[in-house]
Amino acid sequence: MHARSVISSVCTAACVALAAGCASGPAVQAGPRAIAASSVSIALPQIARTLRMPSRPPGANGLRNVPSGKWIYTAQLYGNDAGVYRRNGFTLQFLELLTIGLSAPQGTIATPSGWWYVANGGHSNVLVYRTKQHGPVGPLATLDDYGQIPANVAVTPSRKVVAVSNVATTAGASGSVSIYLKRQAEPARILTYGSDQLQGIGIAIDHHGNCYWSFNDAIAHNGSVVEFAGCAGTGRVVVPTIGYAGGLTFDQHENLFYVDQTQGIFKCRGLSKCTLFATGFGDPVNVNFDLRAKELWVADATGYIDAVDARTGRIDASVPAAGVASDPPFGIAPAPGE
Repeated sequence: MHARSVISSVCTAACVALAAGCASGPAVQAGPRAIAASSVSIALPQIARTLRMPSRPPGANGLRNVPSGKWIYTAQLYGNDAGVYRRNGFTLQFLELLTIGLSAPQGTIATPSGWWYVANGGHSNVLVYRTKQHGPVGPLATLDDYGQIPANVAVTPSRKVVAVSNVATTAGASGSVSIYLKRQAEPARILTYGSDQLQGIGIAIDHHGNCYWSFNDAIAHNGSVVEFAGCAGTGRVVVPTIGYAGGLTFDQHENLFYVDQTQGIFKCRGLSKCTLFATGFGDPVNVNFDLRAKELWVADATGYIDAVDARTGRIDASVPAAGVASDPPFGIAPAPGE
């Protein structure tokens, strides 16, 4: 089973569990504002690395001399935890797994000033941490996403706008985007698109304050990316057809990068002329640029953290994620040191 199937399983299992309990156990007694971690029954995937290119570099050390004091944060859906890595070039030193308050986390992002956001699907919220000298501290704040199953999160550098991609509601209704303004803990509005049953996946905010949402359509059996101008309104399609959508992000030149889990990573010229940019992954799920936008970091659900050259699409390094094989990364957030 690939990550694209797993995301659907998470939504299905969570919604069914809330309604009537998992078939393999007793009915779930879940509180109104959270899905208990034990209520999400997910079969661990048997993921093979058959799609990975044998010529790819291993977890290389020191391929590029960049300053130390950087961090890579990951979110592990199955382990209900988040990974903390110290980064020096392509050398990643695993430090710890965070577990307190985490339940089915997926997408994650860090701001240039070191604030770290984690979409915490099992508890219907987003956790906010702060990067300090020795790693993250927190969570220092929580964004309530009541009634939703958040899968991904994007935030502006000022943190005055946060957008959250919801896989679905906890009752099983279509996915949506929750918008938070002025660092408030409750959403100012919920954005939806069309009338099909959508599974929200990726989310990004460009430098002009527009929101971009990737989702998979259960009726059309493919994915798309839509733009919400000003993070409001009804949305318009900018990428009509994706085999199976994953995360998305922008570089410093406003070029859209998005994941098609069936093929690899696509790069657009602005929002158009999108072409396949990077391949050779086992199962790419989410992406984010480092602070200087020189490397695109990839959460590969076969159990790898990949670094991709932002100019060429070459995979510069592929580092095995810490932990057991059944606990691969689903989200990734490069973060600066303090």
